[in-house]
Amino acid sequence: MKNNKISLTTSKEAQPLVTVIIPLFNAQNYIAQTIESVIGQTYKNWELIIVDDCSTDNSLEIVKGYEAKDRRIKLIELKSNFGGPARPRNIGLDISNGEYLAFLDADDVWLKDKLQVQVREMELNNLDFTSTDSNFIDINNNDTIINKYKIIVFLKKLKSKAKLSDVIKGNFIRTSSVIISKKFISKFDENKDFIGVEDLYLWMKILNDKNVKYRYISEKLIKYRISSLSLSERGQNQKQAIRANLCILKFILENQKYVYIKYFYIRIIKLAFIYFIKKII
Repeated sequence: MKNNKISLTTSKEAQPLVTVIIPLFNAQNYIAQTIESVIGQTYKNWELIIVDDCSTDNSLEIVKGYEAKDRRIKLIELKSNFGGPARPRNIGLDISNGEYLAFLDADDVWLKDKLQVQVREMELNNLDFTSTDSNFIDINNNDTIINKYKIIVFLKKLKSKAKLSDVIKGNFIRTSSVIISKKFISKFDENKDFIGVEDLYLWMKILNDKNVKYRYISEKLIKYRISSLSLSERGQNQKQAIRANLCILKFILENQKYVYIKYFYIRIIKLAFIYFIKKII
């Protein structure tokens, strides 16, 4: 274990650099709060790379204001719209300088000790990859915490969150909660058929590496924005579920991990059960 794995509350220079990557597209209502949640971290040795995918609202002007005031913040403007977060994240990866990489969506918010808790956990326990629990907040109701489906949240808490098989049964890794060692990261899949689930494919690839040491942290260290109205939009939810299922099958076939088919079946059964619960609540 490294000798510097205890001194995370001392000088900034003793702390490993964390690169935070935010893909941005038309998030003028949220991006200031998102950036403020990074600036307000108790852990200070970070750089923030914001990659704009041709926003048409006031997002760029807001970000430029922060960039002018804080040298740790860098804005990259794409010349053409990709239509999803994969390419902006990959461009952020290409220019990152951090020993650790963290991802944050432009409408999510970190609690102030998010980086401090995770980096300390990773340094003290020689971990390569961590993610955390989160609160879901409702953008349609003044960012109040969503508690509509408490029984589903309870059932999800009962399941294991440690291995590749657990991710296949139900992806519990929120992108905005992830910190990973740079030596284990690879690019997000830019296949547009997998927009919205490209992160799932990457987590499976990383956890498939037997050398990666991963831990799920049960503390709720992020606020994940979601529309309570979208929870009942059957078509949208089914479309996303289909993309995720295809993504998992692609991974199993490409890597010849046929032993994981049984976990895929468990996933299908679980999704059907959750859909049934939502219908009767």
